[in-house]
Amino acid sequence: MEVVNEPLRSPPPRDDDAALVAAAQAGDRYAFEELVRRYRNDVFALSLHFVKNREEAWDISQDVFVKAYGSLGSFRGEASFKTWLLRITANRCKDFFKKRKLETTPFDDALAAGDPPSGTLHPGRQSEARELGAAIEEAVAQLPEKHRTAFLLREYEGMSYQEMADTMGCNIGTVMSRLHHARRKLQNSLIKMGFVEETGHG
Repeated sequence: MEVVNEPLRSPPPRDDDAALVAAAQAGDRYAFEELVRRYRNDVFALSLHFVKNREEAWDISQDVFVKAYGSLGSFRGEASFKTWLLRITANRCKDFFKKRKLETTPFDDALAAGDPPSGTLHPGRQSEARELGAAIEEAVAQLPEKHRTAFLLREYEGMSYQEMADTMGCNIGTVMSRLHHARRKLQNSLIKMGFVEETGHG
């Protein structure tokens, strides 16, 4: 069997995102592929939280990386590459809803509150937990887009306030305000549904 000698290429830098981004901006496709491998799960997870459909989330994820590759030249490093990617993802999901006019819930198939590990609760308690999970899904689906995004980034992506600000393109004060309103609206919705008791202090 004849061995074909291919030209050697240097492996993409792997020490940090900044080095990979710099290499990708210089035309190194392998560096960009490494960035895709690092963050494809994060992009897919956030997309799925929004659209609650695996196929749609996969399509959005592909669009996000196509957009990111085409926009690498505009990335200046003011925020982390991951934050930049998730901002593109959030915007792409917003476009998805605008184009499709769909009313979909923004969570995965089951929330932690609504999908306890099998066998850990009595069947009756499992049923109650599922009902609560469904109620939370419904309540979050009714949040305004800005409030829903803040809630998802904080509660499901575990972002800091600064990361949320970078992702949503606003300041930290706005982030805190949106998150506060999201939580208050969720609480009020769950009170109306009878899942949460009113505390009596507004």
